Amino acid sequence: MMKMKFWRNDSGAAAVEFGLVAPILAFALVTTGTMGGMVLAYNKMRQAVSSGAQYALVVGDDVAEIEDVVELAWDDMPASGASVSVEQACFCAGVENACDTVCTDNSVPQRITTITARRQYDNLAGISTPIAASQEVRTR
Repeated sequence: MMKMKFWRNDSGAAAVEFGLVAPILAFALVTTGTMGGMVLAYNKMRQAVSSGAQYALVVGDDVAEIEDVVELAWDDMPASGASVSVEQACFCAGVENACDTVCTDNSVPQRITTITARRQYDNLAGISTPIAASQEVRTR
C-alpha cells in the first residue's frame, strides 16, 4: 500500500504562506465592502436626485416640492448627516436675471434648477466620508 505523504506534511509551510496572504485578503475584503457600500449609497442618492429632476421638468418648479420628492425617493436616507438642496437661477442671454421679469428682448428668462443631495458615509473602519450627487436641469 502506498503511503500518502501529503496528509502527514507538518513542516508548517502552509501556515506561513497563509499568514503572509491572510492580511492581504482581509484588506481586499474590507476595501471591497467599503467601496461597494459607498457606491450603493451614492447610486440611491443619485436616483433620488434624478427623480427630483424629472419632477421639476414635468410637474413644476416649486423648490419645496422638489426637495420633498427627492427625500421621498431617496431609499435609506440617513436620519442625520443628509441634506437635499434645490437652487434656481434665471438667465437672459447667459446673464443672471430675475425669474419674474422678462428679458430685455422680451423673451422669457431661462430657468436652471440645480438639485444636490449630500450625506456622510461611514465605512467599516468608522471613517466618515462626504459624498454628493447633483443634477442641473433647464426647466424653462
